[in-house]
Amino acid sequence: MDAQTFQAEAKRLEKLLYRVAWSYLSNDRDVEDAVQDALIKAWEKRGSLRSADKFRPWLMQILVNQCKNVLRKRRKWSFFPLEEDTASVEPPEDGAPVHEALQKLKPEQRIVMTLFYVDGYTMQEIADTLSIPLGTIKTRLHSARKQLKQILLVEWEETV
Repeated sequence: MDAQTFQAEAKRLEKLLYRVAWSYLSNDRDVEDAVQDALIKAWEKRGSLRSADKFRPWLMQILVNQCKNVLRKRRKWSFFPLEEDTASVEPPEDGAPVHEALQKLKPEQRIVMTLFYVDGYTMQEIADTLSIPLGTIKTRLHSARKQLKQILLVEWEETV
């Protein structure tokens, strides 16, 4: 894969990359770092890509692995933000209760919910993108919906 093709494909997947990373990390700086590191690793390992039509799942797997590495490092260290004046890529405030409820889900559940409901991917496309069996995607969506319903119901009852 040449540089121009790689850049065009990466640019086409840019929003998806950020959404997937955000569903795992929920932190602007970590998301940016994870996406950038994943793109660097993908570029370095582009020779291992067997077929150009498998670029999206291949890149997503690199990104997911990078996000998991960030989460592992995060567990080892405690971070205290130094300043809060940076621009945010968080969703708008009008969906804040749902966004907060989504943050309470496991990263695996958040990612399938984001890809299915926000990006409009089919379950099969999510399975192909994340290199996960279709049955696993269905199970994660089902359990995420169930858990999200419970979280939102509890929050609603507390406000009434």
